[in-house]
Amino acid sequence: MKKLLLAVVCICMVPAADHAAGKQAPQRQADLCAVPPGAPPMLPAKLLPGMGTTKHFPVTAKSEEARKFFLQGVSQIHSFWFLESERSCSQAAEHDPDMAMAYWCIALSAAGDYRPAFQLLRDPNEGGRRSAAPAAGPNPEAVARTTKGLALNPATRAREAIQKAMDLRDKVTERERLYIEAQAARRLTADRAAADAGYIDGLRKLVAAYPDDLESKSMLGLALDNGFEPVTNEPRAHTMEAIALLEEVAKKDDDHFGAHHYLIHAWEGSKTPEKAWHACERYPQLVPNIPHALHMPGHIYAQSDKIPEAINAFSSAAINELTWLNADSLYPNGHHGHNVHFLIHALNLGGQYQESLKRVQHLFTFRETPNERNSTNVRVTWRQGYFGLIKTLVRFEKWDEILDPKTIPAHDQPEQKAWRHWATGLAYAAKEQMVPARAALADLQKIIDAGTREPVKIAGLELAAAIAGRSGDRKKAYELFRTAADREAAIIYTEPPSYPRPAVEGWANVALAIGDHATAERAYRETLVREPGSGRAFFGLAAALEAQGKAAEAREVRTRAANAWANADRDLPQMRGVRSTTVAGER
Repeated sequence: MKKLLLAVVCICMVPAADHAAGKQAPQRQADLCAVPPGAPPMLPAKLLPGMGTTKHFPVTAKSEEARKFFLQGVSQIHSFWFLESERSCSQAAEHDPDMAMAYWCIALSAAGDYRPAFQLLRDPNEGGRRSAAPAAGPNPEAVARTTKGLALNPATRAREAIQKAMDLRDKVTERERLYIEAQAARRLTADRAAADAGYIDGLRKLVAAYPDDLESKSMLGLALDNGFEPVTNEPRAHTMEAIALLEEVAKKDDDHFGAHHYLIHAWEGSKTPEKAWHACERYPQLVPNIPHALHMPGHIYAQSDKIPEAINAFSSAAINELTWLNADSLYPNGHHGHNVHFLIHALNLGGQYQESLKRVQHLFTFRETPNERNSTNVRVTWRQGYFGLIKTLVRFEKWDEILDPKTIPAHDQPEQKAWRHWATGLAYAAKEQMVPARAALADLQKIIDAGTREPVKIAGLELAAAIAGRSGDRKKAYELFRTAADREAAIIYTEPPSYPRPAVEGWANVALAIGDHATAERAYRETLVREPGSGRAFFGLAAALEAQGKAAEAREVRTRAANAWANADRDLPQMRGVRSTTVAGER
C-alpha cells in the first residue's frame, strides 16, 4: 500500500496580525511540532488505491490532476474520512486555484458535520456537534493560522473555504453553483437550526433541478436522516424519506458506495437492521482501503444476531487502520479507538473474554496526551480502552478481578472514577459484602451530585438496585432497576452503546441470583429485545426456565445459547456441559 507522504511542520499559534507585521506577540505560545486537532492537513496529497470510485460528478477544472484529486476527495468524504478528503481537495486547489468546487469540498470536509442528522443530536463527547460557529466568526486578524495562512479552527476554515467558492461561483455550471450555495447556507448562517434547514433546502433545490444527479440525492438523504427513537425504535421525522432517497440511488447504481454507507447508518437503531445487509456487503467491497468502510457493516451485524460477522468487520477495519497509523505519525487515532471499542463490544456479545482483554490492552498502548488527560472527552482512545475494560469485567462477572486493585487503573477524571466505583460496588454486592458495596455507591453518588453525564447517573441507580436486591429488598430493587432500564434504553442512540450493557441484563442477573426466576425470565427476554442473539441472555433465560420447570423450552433456549456462543471461551461458567459436537451439528 502506498504510504502518505508527510512531514511534521511546526505551527506557530500566534495572532495573524502580529505574524503579518513581523512583530512578536506579548505572550507568544510555544511552537507545536504537530498538527493541532482540527488543523489543516499537510500537502502533498497522493492518489490512493481503494478509496472508491466517484464516477458521475462533472466538475469545472482547468487541470486534470485537480479533477482527479477532487473526485478522490468526494470519494473520501462519502466515507467520512474528513482529514484525507480535505487533503485531497486542498491538493486540487493547489493544481487549480480557481476551482470553486475544490473549496466547496474543503468546507464540506473541514467542518466535520457531514454526517447523519441524528448523530449531531448527541452529547459532543459521544460524537455530536461540538459547537455552532457564528456566521461572521472572529476578527480574521485574530485567528490562529498556519504559516500558509490557513485557519487552525476547522469551523473558521470551512467558512472561509465556502466563501472563496462563493466568490468563484460565476465561473462554474449552474449545477455546481447549487452545490456551493447549499453548503454556503450551512456555513454562513449564524443560527444553527436555520443553517441546517438552509442546507437541506439548498440540496432539495439541487435534486429537483437535476433529478439524475445521484451525488446530491445521496447527500440529501444523509442530511435528512434523523434516525429512530431509542425506546420505540420508530423513525423520527424525515428518516423514511431519507431511506427512500438512498435506496433509490442504490437501486439505480449498486456501485454507489456513498448510498450504501448512508443506508447502513439509516437502518441503525431500527426494528429491521437486516434491511441494510446488502449495503453491508457492497460497501466494503467497493471501498476496501478506508477503515470506516470496513468497520461500518459491524454496526448493523452487532444489532441483528450476526455477532461473528460483526467481529470480522471490526477486526478487518482495525488491521487496515493500523497500516495508516504506521504510515503517518500525525494520523489521528480516535477512529481506531472507536473501532476497537466496538470490537470489544462485539467480542463481549460473542462470549470471548480473553480476546476482549487483549483488545483492551491494545487500546491502553495509546497513552493519553497531557491535553487528553485534562479533558472530559470520553472518546479519547485510551479511555475507550478503560471503558472497554469496565464493561468486559462486569459483563463476564469477573468479581475477584474487579476487586484486585491491580486490574482497573486508577484515574483522576470523575467519569473514569465513577465507572470504577460502579464496577467495584457491583462486585462487592455480588459477593454479599454490603458494607463496602454501599461505600462504593456513596463514592459514586458524590460524583453524580457534582454533575455528570446520564450514563453515570444510571449507573448509580443500577448499583443501588443491585445492593437492595441482594440485601433482600426486592420492591426497592425492582423499582430502581425499572427506572435504570428505562432511562438507559432512552439514551440517544450511540455506537457502541454509551452504557456498559443493557441495565435490564443486570436486573436479570440479580433476579436469577436471588431466586426470583419469573422476574429473571422476563428481564432476560427484554435483554434479548435490546441485544438480539445475545448468548449471555440466552444462557440466563435457559437457567430461569429450568428453575421454573419449563424443561423443554429451556433445552431449546440452551441450544440457541450454545449456537450463539459457538466461538466463546470454553472455560466460561455458561459453557460447562455444552458439547462442541452438539453445537456444530445444530448450527
